[in-house]
Amino acid sequence: MELREKVGFNKNQIRDILAKINKEACVSGVVLISTCNRTEAYISLSHCEEADPVEIFCNAANLDDDMKKCFYVKKGEDLAVYLFELACGIHSMIFGEDQILTQVKEAMLIAIDEGASDAALNTLFRCAITCAKKVKTQLVLNAVSPSVAGQSVQLVSEYIEKKAGCKALVIGNGVVGRKVCEELIAKGCEVHITTRTHNNKSIIVPTGCKVIPYHDRESLIPYVDILISATSSPHQTVTIDMIDRCANKPKYIIDLAVPRDIDPEVGKINGILYYNIDSLGETARKDNSKEISAMKSLIAEHIENFNKWYAQRKRLMAVK
Repeated sequence: MELREKVGFNKNQIRDILAKINKEACVSGVVLISTCNRTEAYISLSHCEEADPVEIFCNAANLDDDMKKCFYVKKGEDLAVYLFELACGIHSMIFGEDQILTQVKEAMLIAIDEGASDAALNTLFRCAITCAKKVKTQLVLNAVSPSVAGQSVQLVSEYIEKKAGCKALVIGNGVVGRKVCEELIAKGCEVHITTRTHNNKSIIVPTGCKVIPYHDRESLIPYVDILISATSSPHQTVTIDMIDRCANKPKYIIDLAVPRDIDPEVGKINGILYYNIDSLGETARKDNSKEISAMKSLIAEHIENFNKWYAQRKRLMAVK
């Protein structure tokens, strides 16, 4: 996680990196995926086999030489297969999770919007997304939970059932934060969610949630049993001092952000059960070999379709 925090980019940073990479003479297209579990650059090179994609990406992202050693490269069909598996949730920390498909689609749309992608990458990503949708509809995935939000709530569900009047504070009004709120409410928990802007009609508040201003979050912490943070903030939303000052401390503190929202030192406080995105994933480990085998059969079919398109494209370009 310490490593991934250095390459966790927001949308504005992604757009900037895409623009820099796309200016390279040997690059015909690029798509960048940056999530809590991975940062990946998909680069389409034009007549430039000797180009180093790691060098291209790290220079655009202003990463030092030590970081360059931390990347690995996949090419050709190996890359295509990996992307299809990624979209299907095979490589997610929580197997078969739903959110990765949305993230893959969003990455493709940002690249298209920036004029950074090319025909090969557009088609590759569309085929991967189509394949993932078919996997979701045709296969029943026996993952512990289909999302990080769901897994975090599953972790505390037994506690909620036993604790009368269980209360939770969710910091973050994004997609993950709202999903956490919905699932906590469904379990019967009283939920507060933070918002940064008052009277903003664009803010979506899950039904049943109580709203508090973000800057008042510390005042509510002593009164909740569960504290979950899921923001895109580059700064900590919960410090060790905030928790130390609480006369009554939450039983569960869960950090769903990368970079981390919550000071990991809170995990050393007696009586607190602390989880972050990595340790949460460990709670969801199981044998998914049967599901993976079925998924790979579907992936092979869709890879064949992409290969046929690509071969035809090369023939047409040769004719021109």
